[in-house]
Amino acid sequence: MKNKKSIFADIFNKSHNTNFDLNKSKKKYFLLDKKYAITNNEKVINLKPEFHVIENNTANEKKNIFNIDPKKNRSLEIKKISKSLGGRPILKNISLTLEPGKIVGLLGPNGSGKTTLFNLIIGKIFPDEGQIVFNNEVIHNLQIHKRSLRGLSLLEQHKGLFGNMTAEENLYSILELHMKDKEKIHDRVNLLLDYFDIGYLKKSKANSLSGGEYKRCSILQRICNPTVSTLLLDEPMAALDPLAIESLKKFIIELKNIGLSILITDHNFYAIQSILDYAYLIKDGQILVEGTPEKISNDENAIKYYLGSNFRI
Repeated sequence: MKNKKSIFADIFNKSHNTNFDLNKSKKKYFLLDKKYAITNNEKVINLKPEFHVIENNTANEKKNIFNIDPKKNRSLEIKKISKSLGGRPILKNISLTLEPGKIVGLLGPNGSGKTTLFNLIIGKIFPDEGQIVFNNEVIHNLQIHKRSLRGLSLLEQHKGLFGNMTAEENLYSILELHMKDKEKIHDRVNLLLDYFDIGYLKKSKANSLSGGEYKRCSILQRICNPTVSTLLLDEPMAALDPLAIESLKKFIIELKNIGLSILITDHNFYAIQSILDYAYLIKDGQILVEGTPEKISNDENAIKYYLGSNFRI
């Protein structure tokens, strides 16, 4: 009795008047449309011309266009950081770690100190006590641009693109700080937009983009820095509808897949819990609980002070 491959080849050959041998083919093939029937004696009946074969070409898989070495240590460590503003303690002895290639959530209600910690990491303000260590280097006394050159990048909640410029021009404006050849800059812009499947936004003005499109282009602009390895996202899901949130989460997963480490803040655990590897919950400037999303969602203190008793995953 013939095996399934032989029967499949017979069907294909009879419908296409050819002599195709699937068993000898080194390529993988998949059945696209099965508009036929086979009797017990393997006689082919009801074969229609719509039946055809598609090739599984692994060469068409997306190639990583970023030169991020997954073996290089790019960990970010916050060690016992404290900060007061206007005489009021905002952060109290905070410690956390962002491991290379991970997505870590910084959770907490409004006013808990999440944005203040981001400003400390990026260099907008400086800690009263403690250390910030990046790639085994103490950086909390470095200026913003020096931290950026080392691979840190921040997308703030209410800031992003140049509104009267197109998506293409927004990316170009950052790339030209690092590249001199205009043709290569244009090639890189096209490569970035196509890689993340938003090439259709190339000529769209930033102030005409939807909320989700604006966020994706803003993040893309931040990773135009060729040294970037760690991305800080300050409440990127804010003011987005559910479909836009799902689309942006897929986009963030793509960033992780290319090798970026991501620290993301949000006061809404529901919006980001599915993409997190680990999370820290801040209350009143202190770490209330840390762990996996599952641990956070089942922690009594997290439920009492943050998630609420009606929380369900």
